[in-house]
Amino acid sequence: MFNLVRDDFDANSDDILNSINKMLEKNRKEKEEDKEEKKEENK
Repeated sequence: MFNLVRDDFDANSDDILNSINKMLEKNRKEKEEDKEEKKEENK
């Protein structure tokens, strides 16, 4: 049973990692945009 679960995870692990990386990248970009907006407001 464990091997079946592990095989399924291995098959999907690239998709899972890609999804996580995309979410992290999106978060990073949003934070940078927020910082830029704050800088513009402070001028």
